[in-house]
Amino acid sequence: MKRALLCVVLVGAACTEIQVPAPKGISSFKVRIDGFFKDNVGIVTKLDVVAPCAEQWDGGQKGVPDEVRGTLECPYAIARGEIQLQISASAVDAKGQVATEFNGPVSFRVVPGELTGDYNYRWAPADAGNVTGLVKTIHQYGPVRAWAEHAPPKAMFADAGFGGTVELMPPANEPWTYATGLSPVVYFEEPTLAKVQVPDGLDNRSSPLIGEFLTIGKRPETGMKLLQSCSHDPARNNQVVKMVVTGTDQSGFFVTDVTACRLLEDQGVRPAEPNEPCVNSRCEISQRACTTSAQCLRYGAGTYGHMYIYNYSFPEGLDTGDLLWTLSGSVQEFTSTTQLTFPSWTIAERVHLLPQEQWNKYLDQVPIVEVNGRLCGLDDAFNPFLTDALCGHNRRNLKMEANESGLVRMRNVRFPTEFVNCDQNSDQSVPFFCETTDPGGTWIWSSCSFGEVEPPQEQVERVCNHDCVVGLGAHAGQVCTEESTFIGFGQFVVELTPPGLPGTRADSSLKNRYIELNISLGAPTTHTMMLPALAPVALVCNFPAHYRFGDGTGVTAADPVIQSGQLVRYTLAPGETKVAVQAEGAPGLDARCSISVDPRVRMNLVTKDAVPDLEPHCREDDPDAEAAANCRALHAATFDVIGHLRQVQPARPRWVVLPRDADDICCRPGPGLSCPKPIKQCDSVSP
Repeated sequence: MKRALLCVVLVGAACTEIQVPAPKGISSFKVRIDGFFKDNVGIVTKLDVVAPCAEQWDGGQKGVPDEVRGTLECPYAIARGEIQLQISASAVDAKGQVATEFNGPVSFRVVPGELTGDYNYRWAPADAGNVTGLVKTIHQYGPVRAWAEHAPPKAMFADAGFGGTVELMPPANEPWTYATGLSPVVYFEEPTLAKVQVPDGLDNRSSPLIGEFLTIGKRPETGMKLLQSCSHDPARNNQVVKMVVTGTDQSGFFVTDVTACRLLEDQGVRPAEPNEPCVNSRCEISQRACTTSAQCLRYGAGTYGHMYIYNYSFPEGLDTGDLLWTLSGSVQEFTSTTQLTFPSWTIAERVHLLPQEQWNKYLDQVPIVEVNGRLCGLDDAFNPFLTDALCGHNRRNLKMEANESGLVRMRNVRFPTEFVNCDQNSDQSVPFFCETTDPGGTWIWSSCSFGEVEPPQEQVERVCNHDCVVGLGAHAGQVCTEESTFIGFGQFVVELTPPGLPGTRADSSLKNRYIELNISLGAPTTHTMMLPALAPVALVCNFPAHYRFGDGTGVTAADPVIQSGQLVRYTLAPGETKVAVQAEGAPGLDARCSISVDPRVRMNLVTKDAVPDLEPHCREDDPDAEAAANCRALHAATFDVIGHLRQVQPARPRWVVLPRDADDICCRPGPGLSCPKPIKQCDSVSP
């Protein structure tokens, strides 16, 4: 007990001794993290460290000593989904001694990150000043600390108030002191573009670090480098992150990490990507020993290593092809496309200060992914499903998500042949439409309501919208765009190439989507399987051949000829169930055709900024003869398009391609026609 003397200068007064009470209660906590764990369906294992560290120890991940895990030299890998922390804490008083009289509740936090689980994973009662707790959390990266507080645990909320099991919360009458303590830093790997993007589960609508303000990359003056940690990609493991600007626009720019790890494809993602090739007894990517590709791994269709940086204005001083040291900003979602807002960046190399032949030195390293049936998420089956008409419509499609904001290529697409205004009440919007089943269990397009009654006016607009976009009713066989959507957002529908033979202009990504037919000079080859009645079909051959749709017989030299690589789209008439083909001339040993049911897959495209002179909304009967001729050329041609891929969840289709300039679009003109202005013709040797 401290004592103080109070002397009062008065005649005859004496000094009085006053007793000062000792401080009571707790002052703070000493906190320790005893381990990080991952629970895989009841099997609890230690959390993985980054791949370069694990490779230094015999036994890999299992051989890494506990005292090394989570250090700056051996950080934990950023985990997907929920992890567990074992936390110990001791309440201390003002003298720094354990407050053995403290038995109150202690709540936990983990920073950065978000707590998961019910309240029993958010607090624990102390016993003689000591407490241990198991905490469930997600989204840890960089320096991580655990907090212990004599404070209410972080609450969960639901529509009706508190969420979770309220009975598991600590007593409501606890006299909280808000004493707090922090653990020493435990290190996780720093975020990369891919780590920010990879979703926790099979859902492409959001990314895990929404709301976090973070920095990606390292400035050189720090003396540190941000390195890739690629468990299944030896060629990119431990490589320095290389972020390249792939395009700019009036509001920001796109960036791609060209060293982002190739990732194994999740189980349950369909259709499956092919196994990596087995080359010279080694798997091409993973470098495992192999004799066939069946012994190798399956990698996803993208790396997630792309992002749009929303700058609110044109990024002055930044050019396409520049290399960046760092990116900083707040992670946000806009129409389900991840972006950094309030951004800043540092430039490692301004390529436009170099000779012009070097301007693309980094841009040429950026992969351009093909948009095909497999990327769109179509099942590998001959007959289409209802939603096949809209590329990437399923929210579980991670193939598209892995390429969001990256450069993609669409080949041999058709532009709209008609525009229909479904906005009958002129409110500049039309209702969305969704898939559902009718009372008989048949899949149909209908409203996106959750039980509420759809107003008659909205029903009319909605039916008009989906009939146009999907190609039903009066718009069957047409590539149709809803006009008010085009006017409001500049986006219009294009139709992807149908399934068919490899080496042609058809899409060969899904083998079961088409049937191959060997062709000969003698008797005609007939597709024997019955084709669906009145279905749109696509025929393509790698050798000139006569063809006839009907009952599979009767093809003669008088029937039309399909040229090598030519794509014939046809809608079966009543009674037509088969196709017959017969070679014209002496065919080679590999002369083949293929027949498929055309799923008429659609994507959205926006060209108004990249090619403002291109007018997709045109009329073949335009009074201006030149405009009419240009429109006929546009409708007859097919196009190859490169651009950035963005997701717009409310749109139909949901995915949009944004070309950067006129060089990103080329044309294959229709018979006897030229390309529409101002589009250049594609290289004639490309399929």
